[in-house]
Amino acid sequence: MADALSAIPAAVLRNLSDKLYEKRKNAALEVEGIVKNLTAAGDHDKITAVINLLTHEYTYSPQANHRKGGLIGLAAATVGLSSEAAQHLESCSMLISLGSFMVCDSVL
Repeated sequence: MADALSAIPAAVLRNLSDKLYEKRKNAALEVEGIVKNLTAAGDHDKITAVINLLTHEYTYSPQANHRKGGLIGLAAATVGLSSEAAQHLESCSMLISLGSFMVCDSVL
């Protein structure tokens, strides 16, 4: 996880969990750019660390805005992988589907 924390700035991580959709969306665009750079560099260990960070710290969070940020961040990371997505697609798709069904909002 330390690799992911060094790859993604703290402000981006903070904005992924913001209550405003626009901030989460902009943070996801930043994640996409970071993953594109990591893909171009061939740094698959850091890509895996980013996916794991988004999954464990955001998608599985009990807070709704964290979950929303995690899902949009994972989607953006998948877009950033582009042609390299096959290597990480199984973990992303499984985590996205699990994360989206693990909703524990009292509103529902």
